[in-house]
Amino acid sequence: MTVLSASELGARGGTGKPEVSVASYRGTYRAVVIGHTGRGNYGHGVGTAFAGLPGVAVVAVADPDETGRRKVMEQNGTPRGYADYHEMLSREKPDLVAVGPRWLDQHEAMMVAAAESGAKAIYCEKPLARSLEEADRILAACEVNGVKLAVSHQDRAAPPPHFARRLIGEGRIGRLRMMRAYGKQDKRGAGQDLLILGTRLLDLMRFFAGDARWCHARVMQEGRDARPGDVLPAAEEGGWIAGDDIVAQFGFDGGVTGTYESALSSDGGGTPYFRMELCGTAGMLALWSIPGPDVYFYPRPYFVPGIPGEWELLRPPPLPDLTPPPAGDIGFHAANQVLVSDLLAAVEEDREPVSSGRDGHAAVEMILAVYASHVQGGRIPLPLTQRSHPLESWIV
Repeated sequence: MTVLSASELGARGGTGKPEVSVASYRGTYRAVVIGHTGRGNYGHGVGTAFAGLPGVAVVAVADPDETGRRKVMEQNGTPRGYADYHEMLSREKPDLVAVGPRWLDQHEAMMVAAAESGAKAIYCEKPLARSLEEADRILAACEVNGVKLAVSHQDRAAPPPHFARRLIGEGRIGRLRMMRAYGKQDKRGAGQDLLILGTRLLDLMRFFAGDARWCHARVMQEGRDARPGDVLPAAEEGGWIAGDDIVAQFGFDGGVTGTYESALSSDGGGTPYFRMELCGTAGMLALWSIPGPDVYFYPRPYFVPGIPGEWELLRPPPLPDLTPPPAGDIGFHAANQVLVSDLLAAVEEDREPVSSGRDGHAAVEMILAVYASHVQGGRIPLPLTQRSHPLESWIV
């Protein structure tokens, strides 16, 4: 396998420069953070996403758990803490709010309260919501109150997807025809994997190919089609899920098809599986939905076993840290800060953020389309007309 550095990429037609630009904003902002230690915490660095950004003062943290609250206050250098986020929003009157808990039962209430508080912008942990009904209400509250909403799909700020999209635009793999995405396939295999991590991969599909027009999916349990008795509540208060083996297809404009797969893997699964392959008529690209700069290139439209040395490991320049990452950061800080910087620029320019609430809504819709297709037994059009969770019809 050939490994190409940033300078070598430049010699092969790349720029050798960072693929992601950081949006500029001019104003000053009062920021607050909402979390809930023990019930979702502060997922993927969202609780410290504002720390150190120019013109952003993190003035308060709300968390019912005193120990967790004090820890995040210390990480942000925050002077005040609250047990009740409603009180914090009322007293502090922030411009910018981080909604950090991973647990989805809290997202709607927290984001609607933030939107109604007079804030200008909200940055929230993914996925956006448990159902389209909740996602609809979140977007409506933001629209009515003139609030910009960004979802922490950090891949939209990471170099590999931007680099891959540029290579596709330059014709490196011919015409993009297929996107293959794989979950971690660990103990969360299939249903929980689709909900918690699938949102990132489905959002990446839209990053490369635009809106999905249809979905055709099969949800299985122990080698047979899932049925009503297989529905169960998701962990992290995520709503309803089903299945230990999911295969879903999505149709996009331009003849592009996307597939998503996740199963309860017998080897325990893990991060190496959590990736996407972009397949064209002349080659393939592979990248991972984790922090890190690597992209793999294969010079054939289909993988051919037994031919060594054909994969090239491409290493575009990594995303620089805008501010020093806090202790315990697992690699999301730089991407979070790029997305927050863009969110603030979106406020000042009156435009949608690059990882908008509407993007987050679309990812939720694709997740639920998997179940809607399986329940209905065939291909279904997108957007969905059904706003409630498709598995609710199976609950007796």
